[in-house]
Amino acid sequence: MTPFLWDNPLDIDSDAGQAALAKAHRAGDRVLCRCRSPHPKMYIATIGGKFIVKRMPDTGPDHAPDCASFLPPEELSGLAQIKGSAISENPDDGSTTLKLGFPLKKNRKSGTIAQGSQSSNGKPMEAKAPERQMTITSLLHFLWHEADLGRWYPAMEGKRWWGVVQYALRSAVAGKHAKGKNLAQVLYVPENFKLERKAEIAARRNSMFRVLRPTGNGPAPLGLLIAEYKGCKPTRTGGRLFMFKHLPDCPFFADKDLADRFDKVFSERLELAEFVQTGHVIVIASFSVAKAGYPVLQEIGMMLVTENWIPFEYLRELEVVTALTEQKRAFQKSLRFNLGADAPIAAAVLTDTPEPVALFVADDPDNTNMIASMAENASEGRFPAWLWIDEEPMQDFPEPRSQTASVKGDHMR
Repeated sequence: MTPFLWDNPLDIDSDAGQAALAKAHRAGDRVLCRCRSPHPKMYIATIGGKFIVKRMPDTGPDHAPDCASFLPPEELSGLAQIKGSAISENPDDGSTTLKLGFPLKKNRKSGTIAQGSQSSNGKPMEAKAPERQMTITSLLHFLWHEADLGRWYPAMEGKRWWGVVQYALRSAVAGKHAKGKNLAQVLYVPENFKLERKAEIAARRNSMFRVLRPTGNGPAPLGLLIAEYKGCKPTRTGGRLFMFKHLPDCPFFADKDLADRFDKVFSERLELAEFVQTGHVIVIASFSVAKAGYPVLQEIGMMLVTENWIPFEYLRELEVVTALTEQKRAFQKSLRFNLGADAPIAAAVLTDTPEPVALFVADDPDNTNMIASMAENASEGRFPAWLWIDEEPMQDFPEPRSQTASVKGDHMR
């Protein structure tokens, strides 16, 4: 296996670029990124018949902060907790296997969700540490992360809309597998709705839904939905119809129990979204398709994002993200994944400074000491830290390298 510098100036999406990558892929060559020296290694994968260049697992921090392949250390977010246990990457074929803590099948006979197998007497057969699995919200965070929707730099201003988000998520799920399924085949992200294309959009949606409709008496497959939540309407049976943007002609049914749990779990987040007004409410949900053809929600997760589709959890964090975008800064938003709400993580990492800077924010006085300790550990390691954990006004951010920060391409030059 021979590493080489990607000196070819051709666009890798062009026929000539794809031919060059195909040749290197057949030879088993690694690619060296020119963003800094020593050059971080990357690999060539093929997904959906197309060759792409990807960073090697666990090498995100080795890239220059303005390189599109840069990622902050995983311990600054919730990614470190599940990487390698719930997320397994295969550099040989570019695939990723995920361990999910929620089902992708529904037992139709009993009306309950199908569970994993146990020993014959229902007792554990061995002593071992609990296996980490991704929650449904963690999966949303992971796909948002893989789609690079947590990354921001000034040139993106005004260029993110639902069509871009939908395309990024559909691209991010390629090569991802869980529970023996190709997630690209069960993930539904609504297209940008246009009235004049209503019939063809519905035809594509119904084509996917037909695959999920139950047949026989066995477990019915579940699909996954990622969409922008719009609101609910009550039904005559006590349940609700969930409405999503870009799906004006396709509400999703939820029974009364799920609707009540939705209110209990997400009421504070929905109130915050109402207060903010300019952001979006992103929902991820598993769903079945009834014999009559309509979708039925099973399990729901939620995430709030800004008008630029950058995730946030609380007002002070929103203030930081808003200030960064208004000041035309480049940064990477940290996500929680499986971590509980009280677990400290960095709010974001600046990527337009000479070296990346981890930003720490405390909204709850009870978390101040934990966040300060995490910031101290980060500053003693690879990254300096910036803190806003007291009641004083937000301090200035560290100065950027220049006022026109740019991001290098994801490909080698």
